[in-house]
Amino acid sequence: MKTPVPEKFWLPIISLLIIFGVSFGYSQTNDLAGIKFNSKNVSKHQKTSIFLNEGKPLELSNSFYISFDISFWDFKRFGPILRIEDEKGNEIRVVYVPFKNKDTSYIQITEPFNKTSLEIKIPRNELTRNRWFNFKLEIDRKDKILRAYWNNNSIDKINYPIKNQDQFKFVFGIKDLKDFSDYDVPAIAVKNIIISENDKIKYQWELNPFKENPLYDRFENIKVTVVNPVWIYQDHQKWKHITDFFISDSLLNCLGVAFDSVNSRLFIDRKSDLLIYNLISGKDSVIKYDSISPGYWNELFYDDSNQVLYSFMNGMGQVSVFDLREKKWTVIDYSRNYSGHYFGSAKFIYPKGGNLYLLGGYGWYSVKNDLFKYNFYQKKWEKINLKKNEMNPRTWFAFGKGFNEGEYLIYGGFGNKSGKQEEGFNNLNDFFLLNLNDSTIKKLKYPEGQKINYVVLANYLYLNKKDSTVYFLSKTDEGDYFNIYLNKMNLNTGAISRIKDNFWSSRTDKWVYHYLHYNKSTNEFISVIFDSAKVELYSISYPPISETAEVYTENNDSGENNFLVFLIPIFILIAGTTIFVFLKKGKLNTGVSEAANKEVSYNFIVRRNKNSVNLFGGLWIYDKDGNEIFQSLSPKLKEIFLLILIRSLGNHHSGITSEELSSIIWPDSSPESGKSNRGVAINKLRKALSSVEGIDLEFSEKLWIIRFSNGASCDYLDYLKLKTNKQDINEFKDESFQTISNIFGGGEFLKGISYDWLDSIKFAINNEAITFLKQYFDDNEIFQDFDNRIKLCDIILLFDSVDQEAIKLKIKTLSDIGRHHIAKNSFNLFIAEYKRLYDEQFPLSFEELIKS
Repeated sequence: MKTPVPEKFWLPIISLLIIFGVSFGYSQTNDLAGIKFNSKNVSKHQKTSIFLNEGKPLELSNSFYISFDISFWDFKRFGPILRIEDEKGNEIRVVYVPFKNKDTSYIQITEPFNKTSLEIKIPRNELTRNRWFNFKLEIDRKDKILRAYWNNNSIDKINYPIKNQDQFKFVFGIKDLKDFSDYDVPAIAVKNIIISENDKIKYQWELNPFKENPLYDRFENIKVTVVNPVWIYQDHQKWKHITDFFISDSLLNCLGVAFDSVNSRLFIDRKSDLLIYNLISGKDSVIKYDSISPGYWNELFYDDSNQVLYSFMNGMGQVSVFDLREKKWTVIDYSRNYSGHYFGSAKFIYPKGGNLYLLGGYGWYSVKNDLFKYNFYQKKWEKINLKKNEMNPRTWFAFGKGFNEGEYLIYGGFGNKSGKQEEGFNNLNDFFLLNLNDSTIKKLKYPEGQKINYVVLANYLYLNKKDSTVYFLSKTDEGDYFNIYLNKMNLNTGAISRIKDNFWSSRTDKWVYHYLHYNKSTNEFISVIFDSAKVELYSISYPPISETAEVYTENNDSGENNFLVFLIPIFILIAGTTIFVFLKKGKLNTGVSEAANKEVSYNFIVRRNKNSVNLFGGLWIYDKDGNEIFQSLSPKLKEIFLLILIRSLGNHHSGITSEELSSIIWPDSSPESGKSNRGVAINKLRKALSSVEGIDLEFSEKLWIIRFSNGASCDYLDYLKLKTNKQDINEFKDESFQTISNIFGGGEFLKGISYDWLDSIKFAINNEAITFLKQYFDDNEIFQDFDNRIKLCDIILLFDSVDQEAIKLKIKTLSDIGRHHIAKNSFNLFIAEYKRLYDEQFPLSFEELIKS
């Protein structure tokens, strides 16, 4: 008899299986390889670049090619993908151009001598998330041409009059971090970079974090330097919140959400209209109903073969059909079977274009194991007489397609043998197969692993036929919270593991539906969670992996920049601790002025409670009770609020028109759809702001505007007042400096927030703020207070961490008052940050900087 493996060892075993790629005959680690590039989602200093051979040239004296796999996580972002520069400064540019044609994007390759170009055309509908392409560029010295290949197909060639150039630098992303004009980075991911000379592979960087030394090539041990790397595997560990859709301000009877697996769409019945959300483009559209939806405690199901939606009551009966071509609801069955509710049942269609089925469910204090089929001719639900049914009655179980056509897997659920609630329901951990080919439900004998505890399971499970793994969602009661997790079960071993990221949580066990869908077009799981008032969407890249899976990106340094990223917080901690200890023990030089003995504060962030908006350092909104409410808004509402707010501030802004608001927020929607979306969003935003006194969203003179009154405050408005008040500017007293600390102490304007329409505004305001703060360098009053002088420098460094004027004044002041150790630490932090951002050493020593 085999000794069972203890439960505590399963997670390490599964992690090792993932790491070494022995998951039943095929490796998934290549799916997890690659580096994702930060693009317009961050500031320039946080964007991603890859320098082959750490930015040094590679010797290639014969014909060669470079190839790599590339993916686009946002097809709208322009920028250079690759630059190849020879020793004479001639540069081949490979640039992604998304806006030349409405339906087509381009990769443009330009040679440096005659500036001729060739283009690779990519249809926009192919540029979906997580879809990989192979690009190859051949440099043919014999014929003196460049040839481009896309997915192993030859595309085109151009003349390239290369001579004796033998050394080449290869850079992905930003080539010169100090060049202000070099800031565009496309939203791409790259892996498996290969350089071949004379048709023989010379270098290969897989960029696979599950292999040792992921930044070194396989043949010559040549390293790449990566600036601000974002590893692809991280998208397989964490769920991402896509968006929310609000259906109603109050709970209504549930109307349903359906998934179109063919066209990657979600349909949301909102009573008066149908919202269609495209999971690829992230755009939504609305179909207005002629009359309200007939749904009543209904669920929605999409039949892709006939392009219709079915809406049917959980209590059976009242089946309605919505034809997407005619855009019309037709009620084909008005009956309502109130005595036979089937909440938590499984719904499916088989075969294609055929019948609508329902299995199991709960109603009137009992669970069921019956299978029903809807008869569209007789307009009623008919019970299927199964030849064999070994499944106990249950509800809220995991259900999905099996290995063969007509087969469906059933796992777990909530129920018991009798189906009677008075006998007590239990969590079930058994497995069954529904086979419509022979009309049976049979229990599967699979190796039972550890059992999981849950409140309910969700439709639909997903089966990976290659490695016999099943994925499903579970809602779990843990302490004060109800959490939703993604689980993975291996049918060969019975082992169950959990993706640790609980992406949904609630303190109350509220009635929600939660469904799991695999979206083939974007190779990701989509989780749909909804009640009758709100729909929440989340995604995670496939295959998902546990957060405990070991990677080598930290064990083997990801270039000097990554080392410094981890080192800088340690330096700060040590420096802060040293300052604290010295100040506490009174060991600072007592021969300097009294100001030198004051405690130095490096924490400037002052968030104002109650009826305020803070924009420096991020964005926070505090209501009348001091609660922060901005973070609870949906992504769309956040952008709308910020757009109206920005257009309401300053001397040259008086609001924004409805048309401009819709064109920015919903650029691809029709005027009718934009108006509908805008109306719903404005109502939601006004409701959210109702708890904030003195901050009002108004529509005045055909403009949307946010007004501040009755003592409500905004740090950016305070800055504008301070800037225009000459008396405050010319005086630098303690209370005035405290005001400056309160305004600017968070650092960058709207730090961490990026939109196409916002980036240039942020850039201008941050530069303006730095200029405003630097005028105090010439104020004699400042130099009489050493602490204020140091604090001012630290505030400026929050806006620009490598501002040389600020660091020079700071370390000179620290040296002048005898704090030499702190001055040295500050300088070391500065040069580490300079190296991280620019990938080169700061040109001046500590002494040279002070004397400069």
